[in-house]
Amino acid sequence: MSISIQQLIAPLFALWLPFVRILAFFIFCPLLDSRALPRKARILLALLLSILITPMLPHQEVFDDLVTVRALLLTGEQLLWGLIFGQILWWVFWTLQTAGAILSMNMGLGMAVMNDPSSGSSTMVMSQIIFIWAGLLFFSFDGHLLLVTILYKSFIYWPPGQAISLNSLRTATTGVGFIISGALLLALPTVLIMMLVQCVFGLLNRVSPTLNLFSLGFPVSMLFGLFCFMVLSSHLGEHYLRLTNQVMGLLERLRVA
Repeated sequence: MSISIQQLIAPLFALWLPFVRILAFFIFCPLLDSRALPRKARILLALLLSILITPMLPHQEVFDDLVTVRALLLTGEQLLWGLIFGQILWWVFWTLQTAGAILSMNMGLGMAVMNDPSSGSSTMVMSQIIFIWAGLLFFSFDGHLLLVTILYKSFIYWPPGQAISLNSLRTATTGVGFIISGALLLALPTVLIMMLVQCVFGLLNRVSPTLNLFSLGFPVSMLFGLFCFMVLSSHLGEHYLRLTNQVMGLLERLRVA
């Protein structure tokens, strides 16, 4: 019994579209885009999930030829969906990293920068500490299972062939405001405390001009900053869950947009 190429086009294309979306999601989603995870491992993991998810999809595109304009457009659409979902999940980590950067600058550690080997970029020390902490919380709260759930529901709510509306793109672009507002809310108590410390040092400078505030202000500011970070870290899990729930709510609004 011989199998022609035409008979393989339909199942291969049904597997190809989920594979492209999942692979794009893995490229742009948190923690999985790191250099610590090899590229071959991401491709194999995306292929495995595609094989598992494809039979459960209620709607599958059928084509007689792989090289068509519609096939290319659908492939590009899956790349865009994977990019959107991956970037939305990054918002939680970017919010925490931005809060860490604000905390570092108010502590006087704005010049304390370290190289991130996973991304090759330079980040502030406090931002990197909070990012590692958020990554541990991600896996401790079964975030990897959440990724698989989001991938499966994305094919149910946005199957291949459903165009991306302008309202969906407009909803997805609100992430900049989400990152800035969330970071400011996290770092606002620390900013207020450090402003109070600076006001006290300014008052001391007026009362006693001979006092060397440069040698005294930096360690005291760092001490208060570390105290604020200790208080923040004790509630970091609650903030992480709240931000994650907000992101899931935004994905729900993206579905009805």
